[in-house]
Amino acid sequence: MIGKIEKLLKMDDYDLEAVFTPAIVNMLILDIVFTCTLLPIAENTSWWRPVLAIAAPLAAAVVLTRFVMHIFRGVSRMFFEDTLYRKDRLRFPTTSMLLLGDNRTSVSKMMKNRVRENLKTLYNITLPTKAKEDAEEMEARRTAKDAVYYIRKAVADSGDTMTRRKLKRYGMFRNFLGGAVICLPLSVACWFIDFSRTGVSISIIHIALILYLILVVIDFFITKSAAVDYAETLITTFDKLNHDEA
Repeated sequence: MIGKIEKLLKMDDYDLEAVFTPAIVNMLILDIVFTCTLLPIAENTSWWRPVLAIAAPLAAAVVLTRFVMHIFRGVSRMFFEDTLYRKDRLRFPTTSMLLLGDNRTSVSKMMKNRVRENLKTLYNITLPTKAKEDAEEMEARRTAKDAVYYIRKAVADSGDTMTRRKLKRYGMFRNFLGGAVICLPLSVACWFIDFSRTGVSISIIHIALILYLILVVIDFFITKSAAVDYAETLITTFDKLNHDEA
């Protein structure tokens, strides 16, 4: 079933789960808010206006989905990743975990040393010592970032499904935040329109906004956790691939 959807939408499994799905969730919430805003305005009018109030937001969502899903993805990278990991992307968990000075994860020093040895043997990449990390942290991070490219490629080429699943999970939660950056303010604007028209502060739109905001906050913390989870799985899988071969 999922394979048929992928072919129909011309997407791979990552785009379907990590980009398309969060876009649909955000657009669906926004559609509900739009409809709740437009329906009262269209009541007691010609029959086609309420129908249009329901159909128009839904039709717009269907038509614009392929476009907005990539907008949401770009926004999530700009707002979430640039904020947490900086624009140079040198503070991603995948990069930090290769540094000997980083002790915030479950990756042991023994595993880090094995990974470092494999990187030097396979790709001629020598990661800096702890002393060099302390002396030139940013250069150490740049070297680690270069190493992550080869680690990701090796794990992807191995066809490991667990790492792929963790990557899609991180992408899905992160891209939902990107959609919320756009859809949440639009939803708030709809609530103001509804409030200025009716004077009623507590409404379906108000309740939807509260639930939406709660969902965004929860998603933010899940995204941070998912990033670490993916990084740990990536490093341990790379170590396992080369350790088993040895």
